[in-house]
Amino acid sequence: MILKRVEVIPIRAPRKEAVKSGLNAADPVSASEFGIIRLFTDSGLEGLGEISITFPRIGHSLCHAARTMLAPAIVGRSALEAPRVLAEIDRVLGGELSAPYLRSAFEMALLDLAGKHYNIPVYQLLGGRMRERAPLAWGIYQKSPEEMAADAAQARAEGFHAIKLKVGRRLEDDMAAVKAVTEAAGADVPLRLDANAAWRSVAEAATAIEAFAKVAPIAWIEQPLPRRNLEGLRLLRSRTGVPIMADESLHSLRDAFELSRAEAVDVFNVYVAESGGVRAAADIFAFAAALDVPCIIGSQAEMGIATAACAHLAVAVPNLPYAIETFGPLRYKRDIVKKGASIERGWLTTPEGPGLGVELDLDAVQQMRVD
Repeated sequence: MILKRVEVIPIRAPRKEAVKSGLNAADPVSASEFGIIRLFTDSGLEGLGEISITFPRIGHSLCHAARTMLAPAIVGRSALEAPRVLAEIDRVLGGELSAPYLRSAFEMALLDLAGKHYNIPVYQLLGGRMRERAPLAWGIYQKSPEEMAADAAQARAEGFHAIKLKVGRRLEDDMAAVKAVTEAAGADVPLRLDANAAWRSVAEAATAIEAFAKVAPIAWIEQPLPRRNLEGLRLLRSRTGVPIMADESLHSLRDAFELSRAEAVDVFNVYVAESGGVRAAADIFAFAAALDVPCIIGSQAEMGIATAACAHLAVAVPNLPYAIETFGPLRYKRDIVKKGASIERGWLTTPEGPGLGVELDLDAVQQMRVD
């Protein structure tokens, strides 16, 4: 099964609601600039992948790299020799910081092709299914306390298993939001608070965390400090007693090792796109399990192709103690697939069929296409 052609399609997908967080409080993201990878083989099969990256907004630049650098390097290779294809991608990209996002998209397409070739779903390529479906949390962007409370009440009514809030504004604004959401969601729902590295010092972060803990049940604080401040994260763990989650600090298996060695965090937020693919993310899960560090699967607000890949990972990993956050398709006015992963009553279920199980919606892709 030889790779004969690679098509890369940049898209601009309008969101239902602009993203506003600690990363971009003054510059909300109203549309995702992603990319679609289509791998065509001499056997007539097509494999689909997705370039998903919200921050920084370089999705279209990655599409250009995929088309001009990676496509020529892999055409003519066997689609069933994914390690060799991915090794060539790694060689071409040479460790560039955005490389994992491209690698992940091509790996998705290769897994899709392998599943279609052997007529099995991707989760079987990962060792089989551990569970039928995965529980979902819902995320709430920064806005007024009343709006955030309304979102939390709606999420509870729709069956989501946990609530995540974006914090990192002025402390009084964050406190008002946390109090309002706690009242709306109920004190029995632990809140996940995500600062997106907005606090610049241990003292500032600790003050905020200790204030939140007095008024709400906090599951954990996600990425309170900048990516490389592992010592600061460790100090926050010991000072506040509130669990700390790594997100921006965790992009690779090496990052997981460094976080563990530094005793910096209590929970890992593992991303397929940031890790470099489904199998790389599964490796982080396995490493964390050996150290009794719980993990969830995070989200770049992936669209239908990448969400399906995350769903296959979610049903296959042995340890998944908490609700995951891969609800990306719900963020968009329209998805890029006709058939994809099911999101219903707070649960994520893999699509039926071989490979990823998704079917591209060509009309939607044409509408969102930007080149």
